[in-house]
Amino acid sequence: MKKLILIFIILGFAAATRAEATGFTLGNQFYSIHLHGRVEVYCGAENMAIYTCNDIVLDPASYDYFIGPKGIKAENIFLTNTRADGSQRSRNGVYNSSISRSADAFNLWISTPFQRPLLALGVNKIDYKLVSTGKIANQGSFSVNITHGEPRTCPTTYYNSTDINDCQSQYTICQKYFEQYDYCR
Repeated sequence: MKKLILIFIILGFAAATRAEATGFTLGNQFYSIHLHGRVEVYCGAENMAIYTCNDIVLDPASYDYFIGPKGIKAENIFLTNTRADGSQRSRNGVYNSSISRSADAFNLWISTPFQRPLLALGVNKIDYKLVSTGKIANQGSFSVNITHGEPRTCPTTYYNSTDINDCQSQYTICQKYFEQYDYCR
């Protein structure tokens, strides 16, 4: 009887360990962080701009790799996220079976006119399918939670530039500023 109980405990632990490995390489808890700061830009003797920079970033990162269960042979990964508001977003990519990971990182947070993020604030239920030669080799789901993190403020800084466009383009300067200060860490 003791051996039987021990076998169930070991099998349960092995299954739980394998299930925990599925998700994103940086984990399944992310934080939406509001960044704030001020930049003064001097573009020659007569041009100056003062920018109040704001951004919302995902911590620890805006891009991450999917990591799947070990030992599954597949060439493609398909992710479908059902967000807390009920909307869905799908992505797919190449899957590298030898390292049990997507070949490329997925865009989790960045939104531009040409790309949309996979995740949104709140609980994100992600269904995945690993596909080999057109057939499902493995499938499952995991949750990723995004909550508000503590806002961060970067110190005020000054830039001297020879490019007049820097005094007319807040976006470029603010991105440079946040990168310089490691996103206000």
